[in-house]
Amino acid sequence: MVPALDRESLLYAVGVVLGVAAAAYFGFRLLDRVSPVTTSVVLLAGFGCLLAVGAATDVKTLDFVAYALAAGCYLVFLAYVVSRFDLGDAGVFLLLVVSSGLFVALGRLAQRDRLALSRRRAGAVVAVLLVAVVAVAGVDLAAGGPTTSAAFEERVEIPDEGERVRVGTVTVENGSPLPRAVDLPRYGACLAGVGAGERSVPLEYEPRPGSGLLGGGDVRRYDLVVRGFVFYEDGERREAFAGRESVPVETVADCPGDGGEGLAVVERG
Repeated sequence: MVPALDRESLLYAVGVVLGVAAAAYFGFRLLDRVSPVTTSVVLLAGFGCLLAVGAATDVKTLDFVAYALAAGCYLVFLAYVVSRFDLGDAGVFLLLVVSSGLFVALGRLAQRDRLALSRRRAGAVVAVLLVAVVAVAGVDLAAGGPTTSAAFEERVEIPDEGERVRVGTVTVENGSPLPRAVDLPRYGACLAGVGAGERSVPLEYEPRPGSGLLGGGDVRRYDLVVRGFVFYEDGERREAFAGRESVPVETVADCPGDGGEGLAVVERG
């Protein structure tokens, strides 16, 4: 038997689904330039505001819609926290257990008709949550995002074929008290004195940048390295580097033509 679905319920259901989708888009896409802490606070405050609205609404259908939106907003909050923060298996398990207990407790209060607020108290709850959101977002936006600086060597020694050599260091500093995602610049390099098809040189970060966050006030440094094999061909030094112990390093806007020597580093953005 398929339960009957009237027009009003259908429209409300579509509204709830779209509302949850909007919360997910808002959290994962529109707020990707702020600290994940700020986004988490906004989503959690959205849950609290919708829950307060539902508790203060006398109309039965509308309070159900508010509760459904609140639950959806909380689920988006959970998904966001798990995807952005390195909680570990134990942390994720604890978060799910606490969340389960929270909703069971809310359901029990609703069953006993104790999940109700006057409009005045609901308004006060919403106001407090909005103030908290504005405070956290204000601190986050005032501090700005992490700053990145790079320093390159003037010359680098030509390594053995299986080794690596550092050509520069990239430093990322987070001046905000809140953690921020690290967005490293992309670098490429060109090797002068070799064939046109072999000029492009891969540069790698050490350690490899992951999806981890840079804590508030933290500084992180990465080495930019080049593999030694780019200086060799068939196990032997390329003709352009035969008898040389080192090559110059220069930073350029674009790879030079046939002229120049050594290693040219280009920032790709």
